[in-house]
Amino acid sequence: MFKVINPGAHTVFQDVGRHGLAGTGVCPSGSFDRMSAARANHAMGNDPRATVLECLVGGLVLEALQATQFIVCGVRCPIVISGVDGRVRQSYSNTIIDLEAGERLDIGTAESGMRGYLAIRGGFAAESVLGSRATDIMSGLGPAPVKAGDVLLADSLIAEAAWWPTLRQLPTLWPLEEVQTLSVILGPRADWFTEDSITDFFSQTYQVSPQSNRIGIRLEGSTPLTRAVSRELSSEGMVRGSIQVPPNGMPVIFGPDHPVTGGYPVIGVLTRRSSDYSGQIAPGESVRFQRAT
Repeated sequence: MFKVINPGAHTVFQDVGRHGLAGTGVCPSGSFDRMSAARANHAMGNDPRATVLECLVGGLVLEALQATQFIVCGVRCPIVISGVDGRVRQSYSNTIIDLEAGERLDIGTAESGMRGYLAIRGGFAAESVLGSRATDIMSGLGPAPVKAGDVLLADSLIAEAAWWPTLRQLPTLWPLEEVQTLSVILGPRADWFTEDSITDFFSQTYQVSPQSNRIGIRLEGSTPLTRAVSRELSSEGMVRGSIQVPPNGMPVIFGPDHPVTGGYPVIGVLTRRSSDYSGQIAPGESVRFQRAT
């Protein structure tokens, strides 16, 4: 179906993840921005379990080995299609695009967002580990990251008719804002922090650290959060979107490849939608929290 010419910054296989295995030390993993991955699969008429490519920022270049269609959801980015005859077509993310055999697709640098989700009809074929084809970067489970020279084949996880030619363009999912706002459900350890720290948590603006990845998003703020309870916390189970506060007082949002347990108090947990949205916030961008309603 495709030959990988350039894998970009980091491109991995993802699906809905491995659920129900936390008791054995395995986190769910799966697409960071689940909503964008689901939209891409839906546009292709795929089963929700179909495997997509999650590509970081941009730079992914693939050559079609046969005629196909694809869509990239999540990031806002240009997509360039170049043919064997030298002709070039300009397109954009959130658009269903036709490819002829021999044509190359080049996902440009993201104008906003952090992760793109490339779906094809039937999904991508990849090795299944513990019932999922998701690449877990923390544990090393799942298929290896995509590399130059790989040949990517199509699977057959089709659920319904694809949207083309009826609909070619999808509306943008995530807003483009100077400060990204994430909704939080307080707890289970909010009472381990002072009242002033709870106020600071919701009132200050944080910046996303460059030391962020699929395991966790590290935040940097002007006022560290102070604990009201000084004793050590026994390790507790963690979920995607948990906001853990280590001794430096700076929150860490757990991503899809998070540890299944943690020993620092969790001040709150992102809503599902905000957990998806957090996967599109790039290092250096600003974040604020609001109480979920």
